[in-house]
Amino acid sequence: MKGKKIAKEAREALIKAIDESGASKKTCCEILLLSDRRYYRWKKWREPEKRTAWNKTRPEEIMAILEVAKSEGQADLRAAGLMVYGHETGKYYCSPSTVQKALKSNELAAPYEPPRRKRNCKKPEVRDLITAPNQIYCYDGKDFFLTNGLKVTVVPILDIGSRKNLKNGVYVKSFDGKDLIELWDITLFEQGIDTSKLAILSDRGSQMKCDLVKNHLTEKWSVTLLFARPYTPDDNPWIEAYNKSLEYHPDRPERFETVQDVIDWADLHGRLHNDYPHSALGYVRPNDEHVGLGNAIRQQRKENLKLASCKKGEVGVLLRL
Repeated sequence: MKGKKIAKEAREALIKAIDESGASKKTCCEILLLSDRRYYRWKKWREPEKRTAWNKTRPEEIMAILEVAKSEGQADLRAAGLMVYGHETGKYYCSPSTVQKALKSNELAAPYEPPRRKRNCKKPEVRDLITAPNQIYCYDGKDFFLTNGLKVTVVPILDIGSRKNLKNGVYVKSFDGKDLIELWDITLFEQGIDTSKLAILSDRGSQMKCDLVKNHLTEKWSVTLLFARPYTPDDNPWIEAYNKSLEYHPDRPERFETVQDVIDWADLHGRLHNDYPHSALGYVRPNDEHVGLGNAIRQQRKENLKLASCKKGEVGVLLRL
């Protein structure tokens, strides 16, 4: 606004100087490197009149909103509730945003407080546990929608140490604690590991943190349960990255007609993922890392590089000779 005011004053001073110079307008404009058309346009310019919007809220409407907001019966209503009350009673007609502005300008609106993380929620310390496969698993749900709008949720289980997709649960509309118990029973039975040394990481979904699931996993399988903090996907980035690949993989079908199509895609993606070299594993396949071949493969690659380097050195010596 200050810059516009300075420009206006400079324009008016320039027009006044041309008018009072005594020379012709054309000569003055040529000296100032100003076109005569611009001079006459500046000369005719007038400050635009301030107009009031036709739908601006009138003072009596603001007073009606404040009167209702201060009344004992409607004091607990939010902006949307006050809007509905005004339309139903005919006292005023406006949008919830207008009500909110009226309340805020008169200091009647409650201050907004963003949701805070619970103080007892600590960051799960899991990276120190990722030293080998079968030490920490993670899981989460990923929603897909069929062409008819039906929601199908895929719940993949991932071994963080080897990045291998161990199992996928597919559920129509929603899933509950009993579904997770069955999925974990099948997965842990197939792996055949000492579950007392196993930790399971998940978010704080109602199915994951319900007492039914927690008691079953801790009592029957003796696993350690870890939970990510609310609104913090970085606490469990492994399953988030897997679910992103599940959604945006180049081989993903454009649409799903039936639930079986989602099941087939989840199985196919798991096979593709497990048989593809993973950068976090030194480009070892998750299938190989999961069975303990990762260190041997990486060591063999180092020896191959040393051998190739020695051969290049011998060839270089022969060329110099």
